[in-house]
Amino acid sequence: MSTTLANTTAPTPPPAPDAELDAELAALPAPPQTRVRVLGALLGAISVVSLALAWQLRDDVAFAFSPAAPVVLGDATTAPISSALANRTVTVRVTPQMAGAVRYTRPITTGDYLVFPAAGRAGEALYVQVDGSAVHAGEVTGRLVPFSGAGGRYGRVGRFLREEMSGRVSGQTMLLVTEARPSQYLWAPAIASFLMALALFDLVMIGRLFKRIRD
Repeated sequence: MSTTLANTTAPTPPPAPDAELDAELAALPAPPQTRVRVLGALLGAISVVSLALAWQLRDDVAFAFSPAAPVVLGDATTAPISSALANRTVTVRVTPQMAGAVRYTRPITTGDYLVFPAAGRAGEALYVQVDGSAVHAGEVTGRLVPFSGAGGRYGRVGRFLREEMSGRVSGQTMLLVTEARPSQYLWAPAIASFLMALALFDLVMIGRLFKRIRD
């Protein structure tokens, strides 16, 4: 007579109750708060920089949404140039005064630019920027912007005119950038919107990070 022993395995233990699982999770070490704080500081810095860059584009955004039809100002010697016309397209008749002109180049764009004051103008000066090879007397159309505007792109030119050329230039002195059109600046609201969205996303992430720490 023979006896066959069947291989048996131990039954799978029942899953632990929820209370035991919660206790195991609670016993796990908390994530390092220093690392979370560093990440929060980094996100905060990115948010601040994004908002600052978006603020620098405010003049370009305003010009992108300005009317395309130019404001006709007449002769530059008597034309009223006020701050209300900043970031508007204007047409004015000018005679170049080459004695106070300066030529410069930009590292990104090709070619050179010439900035000169309008001749015969009394009171606050008006400067005109043209392509280096397109200097002529007559009507010019373009964007009117203060030297301190447009994110500071023309600030160095204004300082050079004031300090090296003894020009009547302040931060609010107007510069007419010829051939500039609002349709050429549609990139500005797109980039500004992206930067603001990035800043908002970072702020939301910061809120979630520090809420997790409190919990």
